[in-house]
Amino acid sequence: MSFTVSIVGLGLMGASLGQAIRDRRVFPRVTGWARRAETRRLARAAGLEVAETLAESIRPADLVVLCTPVLTFEQLLTEIRPHLKPGAVVTDVGSTKVEVIAAAEKVLSGAGVCFVGSHPMAGSEKTGWEAGRADLYEKATVIVVPPATPGPAASAAVARVVELWTGVGGRVVQMTARVHDDLVARTSHLPHLLSALLVQTVARDGTESVRDLCGPGFRDTTRLADGSPEMWHDIVQTNRPVIAAELRALRDQLDLFLKRLEAGDGESLRAYLDGARVLREKLLSARTRSDGRNGVGHERA
Repeated sequence: MSFTVSIVGLGLMGASLGQAIRDRRVFPRVTGWARRAETRRLARAAGLEVAETLAESIRPADLVVLCTPVLTFEQLLTEIRPHLKPGAVVTDVGSTKVEVIAAAEKVLSGAGVCFVGSHPMAGSEKTGWEAGRADLYEKATVIVVPPATPGPAASAAVARVVELWTGVGGRVVQMTARVHDDLVARTSHLPHLLSALLVQTVARDGTESVRDLCGPGFRDTTRLADGSPEMWHDIVQTNRPVIAAELRALRDQLDLFLKRLEAGDGESLRAYLDGARVLREKLLSARTRSDGRNGVGHERA
């Protein structure tokens, strides 16, 4: 019996997922859909099966993957609900989970389908179909959030979503939506916002006087600020309280360092910087041992 995956949204994440499923033959059939006709054209030209309408892409699907910014999910779920097959599984690639899952439960209640939240910690500051690549999910950590109500259908849906992500090379970790949003605010959302804050600070008097002095350190540290503002707006909006708490924690560290700097306490400053170096090594060496990569490359969406 043929199994069909439908990918809704063919930007970086959806394009990469479609290419990976096709190239690895994870499932017999993968189709895609995007609102922009030009994106659909590019995907077809690259050999992906693409539906012309959202309904056409959903009707045959056993597994639907939402690969659009998270604030679009509720409207998308409303649009696809009438076309979902009984027993279909719906998942996503969103960077926040509490609000996403609440919206899915509201819209899909009584539809005879199961929503399983997921979030691959992989990506790039680049966006669009052209940025997609089949190896994007290789060795990436993928968080899967099982439904709050257990049961055979929920277990089978989770198993199907796990099969999807392991099939494209990911390493699945399961956790609750609340734990996910708390931890990812610290490890992913905070670094992106720090990158944006740094750019705004460096360019606070304009770009002319500092442009020629923005070398590799500036480029490396601010790479994340080049990410999609639409996507990151949605992430910030759907995880506001936790992100605010992480920014306050960052402010505490800044105040601590500033206090030592203004006191001229050289030994304390040296110890702080060395401590950061040691902690970074510990954080990234654990990932290197487990999956061969230096840290998580997620700034997607």
